[in-house]
Amino acid sequence: MRKLNTIFALIVLLSSFAYSQPAFAQGRTVFAQRLTGDQARNACKSGDVLCAKEALRIVKKRYPDLRHSNTYLKNGPSGNPQYVVKMISADGRMVEVSVDARSGRILGSRGN
Repeated sequence: MRKLNTIFALIVLLSSFAYSQPAFAQGRTVFAQRLTGDQARNACKSGDVLCAKEALRIVKKRYPDLRHSNTYLKNGPSGNPQYVVKMISADGRMVEVSVDARSGRILGSRGN
């Protein structure tokens, strides 16, 4: 009987975790803003935003000595879509460049 009570208590405890928001998700501000690959592709196909390749071309034109690392589409602080293009310098530093996803204008960079 004691074993059964322990199992029941564990089930109740685990089910309470299943219905509550995980602690690591509560502080997710940057990742919550990111669009999935499918969402970004659909936005590009519909003409709402530039494609990621175009955003990368714009960044490479401004920063020709940097190597591409990663690119993702997110909703900016004001809700406007923007690409974050991560680049790596020759000495290994990470440089993030924000590009307006509609106009292609470089909004700023961090880490250079």
